[in-house]
Amino acid sequence: MAGKAKRKLDYAGWSTDIFDNDTKIDKLLDAQGWIGFSIYFYLCQKAFGSDGYFYKWGFDDCASTARKMGGGIGSGTVRETVGYCLQIGLFDKRLFDRWGVLTSKGIQRSYWAVARLRRDKSVCEKLWLLETTECEGIVFVPLICNMSATNDNSQSTNADMSNTNDTVVKGSVVNNNTCAPEPHDSNFAKEEQLKKDFEIIYGIYPKKKGKTVAFANYKQWVGKGKDVGGRKYRLTNRQIYLAVKNYIKQQEDEGKDDLQYWKNFDTLMGRQLLDYVEESDRK
Repeated sequence: MAGKAKRKLDYAGWSTDIFDNDTKIDKLLDAQGWIGFSIYFYLCQKAFGSDGYFYKWGFDDCASTARKMGGGIGSGTVRETVGYCLQIGLFDKRLFDRWGVLTSKGIQRSYWAVARLRRDKSVCEKLWLLETTECEGIVFVPLICNMSATNDNSQSTNADMSNTNDTVVKGSVVNNNTCAPEPHDSNFAKEEQLKKDFEIIYGIYPKKKGKTVAFANYKQWVGKGKDVGGRKYRLTNRQIYLAVKNYIKQQEDEGKDDLQYWKNFDTLMGRQLLDYVEESDRK
């Protein structure tokens, strides 16, 4: 089974004039010194090395951050430094207060410099700070419900699927590194909502052939289910999104850069799609 699409950065560059022309860095150094800067630098690197453009973090993590950094840094210093970074805008306070993440326009610009060259250009819309004019080709996806709308470091599970006598592929919590469309109960979804959800998935797939048939298959998966091997399987919108990304990752891992060797989208959205659903999601 293919893994999740890569989001973290293997390398993140820093501007050579960061200590000359960045007034926020000047403020941080003046207020917190080099220890404060090292804490800020460490958390930025954690963002680049985890989700790429944000880092899930709360003040409850001060002690663990201090322990990992070492060098005599205490949890109180970490708390004071992060609070000051939020105050002066080195980290976005609104997103931290609402979603419990550390990010900024600077972090996201560094991330986009790499992500713009990838096939998968999707980001969580609610966490993205840059204007679309800076990010040609970007694809926005809704924030999955495993990030609660408060800074309490908690996670919620996906909504239960409606009862059915058919065999159903159950939903599961998405890996923290993954952002995907939220599932919905398609039995009550309007056609326009189905089209909107499908367009998000269609937008991340590089080979665009077979859109009409692919949409028909999509409606079967999220509706009453599709028959595979004499058994009927129903998928959530999120599971379909992740299955498509799993296929994309598999092709990239195998070095198939030429799209002629990829499945047409209508073929992928057929019965074979079930092959790319995570085993842990199967019943």
